[in-house]
Amino acid sequence: MSAQQSTPARVPPRPTEAGTLRRERLLTRLAAVADARLRVLLGPAGSGKSVLLRQLAATAPEPLPVRAAAGDGGLLAGLGSALGCAPEVDAVLTAFDRLGREVTVLVDDAHPGTAALTRLVREAPACVRFVVATRDERAVWATDVPGAVHWFGYADLRLRTWDVEELFSSVYGVALGPEEAAALCARIEGLPVAARLLHVDTVLSGARERAAAFAEPLAGSRQLAGWLSREVLGPLPPEVQEFMVGVSPLGVLDGPLCDALLDRRDSGAVLADLAAGQALTLPVPGGVRAYRFHTLLQQHLEGELVERRGRHLARQDHHSAAGHLVTAGHWAEAHRGYARAEDWVAAAEVRHRARAGVGGLRAAASVPHTLLDDDPWVALAEARRLRGEGRLAESYDRYLHAEDRLSDPGLRWQCSLERSGVARWIPGGEGERDGDPLVDDVSGHVAAAVRGRPVQLLARAVPATSPEWDLSRAVAAMLDGRPRLAAELAEPLGTGRGFVALAARLLVAVLAASTAGRVTPAEFAALSTDAQGAGWLWLARVARAGAALLDPDACADAAAVLDECREVGDEWGALLTGYVLAVGLIRAGHDEAVDVLTATAARAARLGARVPETWLRVLLADELGRRGHPAAAAERERTEALVAATAVQRAARQGAAAARAMRTPAAPAGPALAVVPEPVAPVPPVAVRCLGSYSLVVAGTPVDLDVLRAQARRVLRVLSMHYGQPLHEERLVAALWPDAPLKQAKHRLQVAISSLRALLRGYAVDGFGVLRHGSTYLLALPPGSAVDVVDFAGAVRDWRESRRTRDLPAMVERGHRVLDLYRGELLSEEGATEWVLAKRESLRGEAAGVAVALAGLEMRRGDLTAAIEVCERALRIDELDHRLWSLLAEARSRAGNVAAARRGQQAYRTLLAEG
Repeated sequence: MSAQQSTPARVPPRPTEAGTLRRERLLTRLAAVADARLRVLLGPAGSGKSVLLRQLAATAPEPLPVRAAAGDGGLLAGLGSALGCAPEVDAVLTAFDRLGREVTVLVDDAHPGTAALTRLVREAPACVRFVVATRDERAVWATDVPGAVHWFGYADLRLRTWDVEELFSSVYGVALGPEEAAALCARIEGLPVAARLLHVDTVLSGARERAAAFAEPLAGSRQLAGWLSREVLGPLPPEVQEFMVGVSPLGVLDGPLCDALLDRRDSGAVLADLAAGQALTLPVPGGVRAYRFHTLLQQHLEGELVERRGRHLARQDHHSAAGHLVTAGHWAEAHRGYARAEDWVAAAEVRHRARAGVGGLRAAASVPHTLLDDDPWVALAEARRLRGEGRLAESYDRYLHAEDRLSDPGLRWQCSLERSGVARWIPGGEGERDGDPLVDDVSGHVAAAVRGRPVQLLARAVPATSPEWDLSRAVAAMLDGRPRLAAELAEPLGTGRGFVALAARLLVAVLAASTAGRVTPAEFAALSTDAQGAGWLWLARVARAGAALLDPDACADAAAVLDECREVGDEWGALLTGYVLAVGLIRAGHDEAVDVLTATAARAARLGARVPETWLRVLLADELGRRGHPAAAAERERTEALVAATAVQRAARQGAAAARAMRTPAAPAGPALAVVPEPVAPVPPVAVRCLGSYSLVVAGTPVDLDVLRAQARRVLRVLSMHYGQPLHEERLVAALWPDAPLKQAKHRLQVAISSLRALLRGYAVDGFGVLRHGSTYLLALPPGSAVDVVDFAGAVRDWRESRRTRDLPAMVERGHRVLDLYRGELLSEEGATEWVLAKRESLRGEAAGVAVALAGLEMRRGDLTAAIEVCERALRIDELDHRLWSLLAEARSRAGNVAAARRGQQAYRTLLAEG
């Protein structure tokens, strides 16, 4: 066969294949430079290079398509077969010389160092032109080319919005509107193979399922993650894959950042290789040797990070990366990192700094906005930030967005609970605030207390004692006019920087200021600073206004805070600030007090906060009466109706006394609102709590255990857990330092005991300390002290005695006492430490056993509501106790709530399946 007989003219052009989109825009641009010696299609796998070459072959004159995937041999074999010559470079060049006409050689999947292609491009006659598709920009054959060279990169190859719309409507037969096409195009960053795989996986899906898949392409396509692993990561060495997973928390990548995160020195070179090799590693516009991963690859690598490191360590990696990003000034990526690390306060701080510095997160972003907008952790961080600012309606919407996208069931459930809690406080909201709250819905019960009958929350048997429930009962006591009880409940909660501690401190400070207690404006200022640092801005605003309760000159600041609350849409903050300002104005004797009381009472009515409205109107009626205002009588009638509706009779009985106390801030310290003194439980000299998180309280003051080293704190916990029982030193060291040599472990124990003694000695309480008898140690407490594990054991013994004597009323009372004392698992901060597990499970089993018997007893007495509450409460103690699930289902069914019984049974089956 002669060379003339094998010319490409005899090969008919192939038509465009079915199922692909004709890239008319790109074909036109390629045709415009058809005279160039070399046209290079440079892009990653899946960018449509091969499809474009086939479409070009169908239109270009004299096409000669070949594949170079097998290197020089494959290229020369293809050309030799088409030209009818030997598969050698010289023979192919000779065949080119004999053609005598223009021909276009289309080379697919060319390697960067193909020697044969290099010679052909440089030495072939001028009538031969080349179109080469490759994944690597370091192509030797693209240098020293005799003629023009035109490059078409991924920015040219990627699909545009109109391409996606046409692909799905004209090729796939799926109607996709412009907005949907634009959103999908952004999420896949125009990667053609992603669009094709999404279609393949959703071709049989309905419109709703398809829309959900398009909203989360990586989760919506079963094949896309596999394709990324196989085609993008697969060809790379394992150490490079590990590098990519390790740096994925950064989002924006450069050598110094990656070196700092991974503690290495060659990251810049690795990133340059990845970018040159088109491993979906893209340059950041405007950055100096800065890169980022393609959105789909970024999400895939973050999933791999969790798979390899576990969720806890992955969160730590994101937190570490965020710290480096803050230092480098990458605010958007740092915000996303802190959000994925679940450090919501740090995320809010970064957002604030970005807004103040560079015009907001989006303006500062190096990663695509879609990556930020679609990230559920970013949405959750934003929801919590808005909640902290008091912007509840906006917070609710962001919670919905996050909940819809979160894949972690536990975090999605937490998000749902927080969203439900926010909804309870939105006036005229989404319907979630209607009806009775769930048994463990603390926020819901507080919201119900604010709307009427707070005494019900005070009398309620809570599912399990916790700081949240204690705070809720303190709020209820304050609303019901029991300031002494409110302070007693709130004061022990005031340590730490969490919401409960901050809210408890504010409640105690407001009570003290309202009743001429010991509090200063500086304390309100410090509380405001702490609340702002913890991200609770609405709490910070109210604390900032609190000084008006003490200083008439601070009323102007409180009025400014009230304006700030209105400006940001913080209605509940405005209600509390309005109350504080009104009391301050009453004390200062300002005439504006009536206007502020009227406006604040109206705000309370709009919010459905009938109990605060009642108190405000009690003060308003008294103030109007004092001034002889003609509206005083009508206001008193209105107030009486509110008192009857909210069951806050103390407001009516004590309103005048409260108003008088407010006008006389120099009155003696004491509960001005409490006309009848309330019984006060004696404060134990020392109180030790082991159930739940550990705490040590001396004379009502929590001991700051953070001054101790970790091993000393652990020794204290062991001695407390075994209070009343001397522990041999070898037992202690075997439990606490099982892997250390005995001599070294004993030395550690002596150091820990010494530091413990030094700390406890500083409280100057007789009989308080760590005693040694021979080789044993014992925690000694003064008479009258309380240790919750001891109290719990005594309550269980009392309950068993009442059960033995069949004293049913005592069984009920003592059973509830047992559950009240079980405030959480033993020493929860110790985790799965071996020395605590046996006793922890023993106490858990005793509490669950009492709950089972108590729930059965309540059912036999016919009190199904009490039985349901006991079961729900006890399931927080042991969620896998089948007896409790069975009793709960039976009680719900007998109460007529069959649907709830079935849901409970399904929840139990799900727990077993997951376990």
